[in-house]
Amino acid sequence: MNANSPPPPESAPPPRIWTPLDLINWTKSFFEKKGLESPRLEAELLLAEVLGCARIRLYVDFEKPVDAAALAKFRDFVKRRGEKREPLQYIVGHTQFVDLKIKVTPAALIPRPETEILAVWAVDRAMEIATGTPHKPDPLDTLAQSAQPVRVLDLCTGTGCVALYVASKIPSARMIATDISKEALALAAENALALKQDARVVFLQGDLFAALNESAETEPFDIIVANPPYVDENSRAALQPEVRDFEPARALFAGESGTAIARRILAECDSRLKPGGWIGIEFGADQSKSIEEIAQRAGIFDTVKIEKDGAKLPRFLMARKKAALKI
Repeated sequence: MNANSPPPPESAPPPRIWTPLDLINWTKSFFEKKGLESPRLEAELLLAEVLGCARIRLYVDFEKPVDAAALAKFRDFVKRRGEKREPLQYIVGHTQFVDLKIKVTPAALIPRPETEILAVWAVDRAMEIATGTPHKPDPLDTLAQSAQPVRVLDLCTGTGCVALYVASKIPSARMIATDISKEALALAAENALALKQDARVVFLQGDLFAALNESAETEPFDIIVANPPYVDENSRAALQPEVRDFEPARALFAGESGTAIARRILAECDSRLKPGGWIGIEFGADQSKSIEEIAQRAGIFDTVKIEKDGAKLPRFLMARKKAALKI
């Protein structure tokens, strides 16, 4: 070698080999610093989505190297979740609702666990009507046969999760689902197709009951369910960034008190609900007294109940319309 020749370049250090366990531990620490409530769980869910496996598989293959393409995708997911605070469900594109896999996009509100209670309640009421006998709730029950058809209306359907869950459990149900958002209805229809319920649910666009006006749906319903917007407009600044910055405002806010949409539903439901039929509405945890008073003042119900969610907070109005007088 010539004395004036430059020295040979030092060999570059080999790239670090990342394993699932390395990635979970690093991401957990990163998410903790960002203030996420369930840092390890979210790290596992994101990595399982990237690798296309169940969470348990991460620990079966905890020492298996993660390839470069998957690593790049995981880093993007982690940045979106930790730095931008994008909801995990929007990042992975789906969520679990009872036993259904529901596609989610920013076109609609992300289904919450508490709304599962409303959906199971609707199935329970529908089974009672279909069979003519009281039914003990079981979220995984499916009605095999029924001689009694059941008409169910799902207002503010969003992703379609409630309507699709009821349809999946009650073969005799005639399901109508409405939403004011064309984009949300397109998403709901996509979920219906994926879950093979597209022939069972009719989606109509419009503002609450007005969506029914231009259709042939004139017969009243046995059950009406609604998870309407119920966030007080004045509390916008206090919301978590995941909600405030990513979820559709139209699906969140309902005036200064947050009860404007529920108030309209209760005022307009009389002609759309059969005598003896049930209505179930989800509302904000601090709105129970107001919602109960609105329902009582409507004067059409013989039963008005406030039920709690899994956190023991008042969350649902369940009311039964007075039966028709027998002559």
